[in-house]
Amino acid sequence: MSRSLAPLDTPLSTCLSEALETRRKRQLCSFDLANTTSSTASPDVHSNDFLSLTNDPDLRQLFLDKLSRSQRVLGVAGSRRLGGNAAEHIEFETRMATFFDSPSALLFNSGYDANVAFWQAVPQEGDVIVLDELVHASSRDGMLLSRASKSLYAFSHNSPMSFQETVLRVLEDHPLILQGKSTLFVAVEAAYSMDGDFAPLPDIVRILETYVPRESTHILVDEAHSTGVFGPQGKGIVHLLGLQDRIHTVLHTFGKARALTGAVLLTSPLVRYYIINYGRPFIFTTAMPISMICGLHASFDYLEGPVGDYRRETLRRLCEHFRGALKKAFKHIPPSLLSLRESPLPSGYPSTVLSPITPVLTSHPAQLAAYLNQFGYAVEGVFQPVVPKGEERIRISLHALNTKAELEDLVARLTQWAAEAQTTGSQTQSVGQIRSRL
Repeated sequence: MSRSLAPLDTPLSTCLSEALETRRKRQLCSFDLANTTSSTASPDVHSNDFLSLTNDPDLRQLFLDKLSRSQRVLGVAGSRRLGGNAAEHIEFETRMATFFDSPSALLFNSGYDANVAFWQAVPQEGDVIVLDELVHASSRDGMLLSRASKSLYAFSHNSPMSFQETVLRVLEDHPLILQGKSTLFVAVEAAYSMDGDFAPLPDIVRILETYVPRESTHILVDEAHSTGVFGPQGKGIVHLLGLQDRIHTVLHTFGKARALTGAVLLTSPLVRYYIINYGRPFIFTTAMPISMICGLHASFDYLEGPVGDYRRETLRRLCEHFRGALKKAFKHIPPSLLSLRESPLPSGYPSTVLSPITPVLTSHPAQLAAYLNQFGYAVEGVFQPVVPKGEERIRISLHALNTKAELEDLVARLTQWAAEAQTTGSQTQSVGQIRSRL
């Protein structure tokens, strides 16, 4: 920015500065991106690289081999609707539809774009959206732009009872749904990023099929934090539960377990066609470069082989070991310092399902994060309003190539911090008692 355009004492700069200062006072994270997150920090227990692919040399070589054989590797210099619809895009979408057993697939540059495009475009006037109270911001942003923005009904997180009560209230408020003249949309995530818990998909499907005409429902499941990790060949929770024929639209993203970027919506040909023509993030975004499609093919090839099954099972075993170690270590630590959130599996889930995301609740998230940062753990404190007051935490994310020794070291660091915090707290309390006597 030129010096002549540097911020002055203007109404805008005052408002922006005050907002940032309020954020600081409320102990909310603020970022200037001046510092990098080290890719060599060991071990990585903070990123979403669940299957340890981002630095995998074999996947890297497979990617480079595909690039070297591709006639095109750069961008297409246009949106899919304006000169940028390459054969490579169509080929990859065909592969996704086949792999996920879907009638059609639509490629996006990000999960954010896909969620906004769907929710902004597809619900019509008179339709209703029932959403889990913790669905991702991208879904909410799309809903606020939709024709159904005035008919949003949130239910308590992962509560089948609350979902059923909400559905019944919607049917009372919107009788056209029962008449088959309007649609009740449902928005949930297969796995949630802050608690690492799972949506009660079997119950949601059962409740809808009990109370709502089949032709008047449309369920979208966001698999951003479950794709690659769960289900046969990493096809996700919907496939793991055998619900692919009873869920209307599924979103899979590629920026976490699959180590790249982009997303695909699996849906009906009609919904796909509609989004192509009405979904603004799709219409007005330059199409994905061919190099990224080469990378996506490499990632899917790699995980469809024995490496994928091995990493998924290894990750599951690590999650089991880590959770057990934390429970044992936290047994004699005050819950205000360190505790785990118990999130029982929803009805219908196999008992072998374990989330790689573990929230460690603490009333001192900033101090705990700073302590762990000293030892190379790039974790961050998570504060209100990202999580409710009293549920502040750090978020631990396990990866398939973490080792048990690394995880045991992390548990030791956590207990060491708690011991020091208790000692400091006791000393502070003693000084206060002495002063009160003087």
